[in-house]
Amino acid sequence: MKNKLKNFLSAPVSRREAVSTAAKLGSAVALSNAISLPFTSIARANIPTSAGAVNAGEVVRHSACLVNCGSRCPLKVIVKDDRIVRIEPEDAKDDAVFGEHQIRPCLRGRSSRWRVYSPDRVKYPMKRVGKRGEGKFKRISWEEATAFIANELARVSEKYGREAIYYNYQSGAYYHTQGTPAWKRLLNLTGGYLNYHNTYSTAQIATATPYTHGKYAGSHFTQIAHSDLVVLFGLNLSETRMSGGGQVEELRRALEASKAKVIIIDPRYTDSVITEHAEWLPIRPTTDAALVAGIAYTLISENLIDEAEVNKYCVGYDSSSLPATAAPNASYKDYVMGTGSDGIQKTPEWAAEITAIPATRIKQLAREIAAARACYICQGWGPQRHANGEQTVRAIQTLPALTGHFGRPGTNNGNWPYGTPYGVPSLPVGTNPVTTSIPCYLWTDAILNPEKMTATTQGVKGADKLKTGIKLFFN
Repeated sequence: MKNKLKNFLSAPVSRREAVSTAAKLGSAVALSNAISLPFTSIARANIPTSAGAVNAGEVVRHSACLVNCGSRCPLKVIVKDDRIVRIEPEDAKDDAVFGEHQIRPCLRGRSSRWRVYSPDRVKYPMKRVGKRGEGKFKRISWEEATAFIANELARVSEKYGREAIYYNYQSGAYYHTQGTPAWKRLLNLTGGYLNYHNTYSTAQIATATPYTHGKYAGSHFTQIAHSDLVVLFGLNLSETRMSGGGQVEELRRALEASKAKVIIIDPRYTDSVITEHAEWLPIRPTTDAALVAGIAYTLISENLIDEAEVNKYCVGYDSSSLPATAAPNASYKDYVMGTGSDGIQKTPEWAAEITAIPATRIKQLAREIAAARACYICQGWGPQRHANGEQTVRAIQTLPALTGHFGRPGTNNGNWPYGTPYGVPSLPVGTNPVTTSIPCYLWTDAILNPEKMTATTQGVKGADKLKTGIKLFFN
């Protein structure tokens, strides 16, 4: 018995087998502990005796999960007496072939039934009757609600103009036949509204990337099938893209094909580190640019860079590609080697003090990247979500440029990878007559301090400044 157990524990397990086994164990544990879950006894009684069984009176409908991970996992919805009984994944054509495999929704998709029938869901219009923040509301009719909204739209439009009306940014779910498109269509057809730009997810990376690459682009995860090394900065697909239909599945299948080594640089020990069998390099938050500088110092000082090749494709690596108007010693190489304006050598020891990654490991990482046949380097959206996040973005994007890991099979440009778009039918919203927009995360300033909102200080677009503050807020 001991030998059997020893053989079982030491047997090699693929990524897919590990994930599949974990899912089965998780399901078994969940079902065995169902009494502790927030499901009613009626819901537990509706669990079928065999997966996929359709009982008397049940009808199969088809839908999809449209939350903002972008995967669009198909859902088989089992309905009885016009109520959802349970949700299952659609059947597979060929589980070995990506695109024809069984797309298994994650727990967020599987829980759609509980969201539909949640006791917290608002089922009819409610109007505040107490002071703001008191939580006192009363139920009103749909006729009262629509009349109130129409009257407020007219009042604010006449008194302040349409720029005073703001539709707030949100992206939790993409059910595009309702919600955002419907409201934007209404506002556009009746005179327009103050718009927003950027997103909470990608404001810095979307702004900074064109300065490095000319446009926002990256290689598909399927390229990892040709890689021998994968370096991920703050990319945690197992938690942020965890469906069976999207990028995490693309990544795992590509890794199975390439057997590439994976290194994940992240302050958190994430599910991705576990499921991708990755080496975890814990880093202090917001210090990725310092790590890259320490890597670059090793690459340059140990002659691991083909400088002629870098200068062929890049501007600013050394003084030979800088314009005559550039300041003295303003190149990237000057910055890294300490001959630039700050006079600081960006040694691995210097980077170690900032990042908490040992200098020895920083040197090793530089050598691994330089020695790789095809290194896939990319970054998630977490590392750029801070002040000066644009510099983190551009720092990471320099690594493929320095080491030649771009433009070839198995490589990436250091950006967030390209994802296949799965579109959703939507209402046409028309054209907004109001051209002014504000950064999506500064709407509070547009309420409290609209006089300070200008194109030069607060990123207002389409106008030099706001005419008025936000007086009507759709959320």
